[in-house]
Amino acid sequence: MFQLAQREEGDPLDADAFWRALASSWRRRILDLLREGPRTTGEIAERLPTLSRYAVMQHLAVLEGAGIVIVERRGRQRFNHVNAAALRTFYERWVNRYADAAAQELTALKRHVEEEAVMSTESVRVLRIESELDFAAPPERVFKAITDPNEILKWFPHTYGGERVQRVVFEHRVGGLQYEDWGEGRGHLYGQVTDWDPPSRVGVRSRIHAGTVMDTLNTVEKTDSGCRLRSSRVIIGAITDEQERGIRLYGDLASFAEAIRAVVEGG
Repeated sequence: MFQLAQREEGDPLDADAFWRALASSWRRRILDLLREGPRTTGEIAERLPTLSRYAVMQHLAVLEGAGIVIVERRGRQRFNHVNAAALRTFYERWVNRYADAAAQELTALKRHVEEEAVMSTESVRVLRIESELDFAAPPERVFKAITDPNEILKWFPHTYGGERVQRVVFEHRVGGLQYEDWGEGRGHLYGQVTDWDPPSRVGVRSRIHAGTVMDTLNTVEKTDSGCRLRSSRVIIGAITDEQERGIRLYGDLASFAEAIRAVVEGG
């Protein structure tokens, strides 16, 4: 049984300590190494030959004190892990205020890790996909193209059920569901609406696969020549390299820019 270094119960993560820890380029390089997986202090020192082992230990102590790195001890060896839950907590606070539920889930994951659950944080990734597309069409037309099921199928003709799909549903309200209806109660749930303000904003929370959640926020704003669609997607979970490639391909609206443009400008 291994033990993870823990903060005092009820002790909140210190924002000042967090930012001070990231201020050092050496500590950021250490985090880049730990993104590849847990490493011992000796392994990190070998990858940073211009730093002494003592300096590496000092930098790790700062990262651990800020809650960014957690320590797994296996006998006499010390393995350093990136604390994905802490990074996600600060990410939600300072970067993406539209995904509060995701922060709650990652905080639960943090507790799970600290309770010595048999799991590893190195498999947890946070992906962010940003897209910005301009259209020669009014906001209402573009908003319809990304929220009307029949319109969506024109530019994204991919379904889970194939020929079994009787209809695709997108309930236009906060808490509404987006799903494939296969009949007799069968189907596939895409997600749930978290933000609804036509024709300018729509947010959806989805489960890509077991243990992986995606928050999408699409905004449409009027421009002199038409409108601009901005899409922000944050994906968090245990994601393999192959899954990441698929997510970046099918999860980026820029991949379907011409198809969407054909729908909103050509029809």
